Amino acid sequence: MLKYIVLFILLAMNLFAKSFTIGTTSGYAPFVSLDEKGEYEGFDIDIAKEVSRKLDRPLIIRDYGSMPSLMLALKQKKVDALIWGISITKDREKSMEMVYYQGDKLDKVPLIFWDNIPNKTETLSDLATLKKPICVEAGSYQEGIFKTCPNLSLKYFDGIDSVILDLKYGKSGASAIDPSLLPRFQAKYPNLKVLFLPLPEEMQSLGNGICINQDDQELALKIKKAIEELRDEGVIFKLEKKWGLRK
Repeated sequence: MLKYIVLFILLAMNLFAKSFTIGTTSGYAPFVSLDEKGEYEGFDIDIAKEVSRKLDRPLIIRDYGSMPSLMLALKQKKVDALIWGISITKDREKSMEMVYYQGDKLDKVPLIFWDNIPNKTETLSDLATLKKPICVEAGSYQEGIFKTCPNLSLKYFDGIDSVILDLKYGKSGASAIDPSLLPRFQAKYPNLKVLFLPLPEEMQSLGNGICINQDDQELALKIKKAIEELRDEGVIFKLEKKWGLRK
């Protein structure tokens, strides 16, 4: 009888336990995507699972479809955190807490072209001479970079695979890409050519961060502690290897 009472108590505790709700968006492999069963997978999903385990809170995943929707969900406190390969920038740190978990500091932006890099492409402004739009994802770190050049024509996409197909068929001139994805996509698409252009200090990235509402400093500290433990335990390194983010 006692074991059934204990089981009931454990089930009740799990039922009423406070969840860890994250906002993300699929279609950004290897960070977040859907498997054949329609379930979420990817580096960021594994990180979220590990963080929720450290927090001892059940994980709930909510898909908001785009960066602007993700940011609004966080602002309205519909989620506890965002995790979607979101670059840490000085501008973003003004409006939210960002806990670093992956990626290198970025002082140059990698631009991708199909087959060849146009001559005399030395600055972002030079992309305007291509006479074709530049691919970008709405609300992304890369969009912020491109918008520093108002003479550029931007064409919006939901995923990097669609971007590459647009480049392949000559509908767009160039795009930017997360450096972590370069080895994966260069292996998949040998025709991709990469050009690194320097970024001004205010546009540089400090890697990818988990975003938390500034009003929830307690959660931010707990997530930071969880990430530090996962790094010390070698978990993050193993997951980077698993998802092709580290050789």
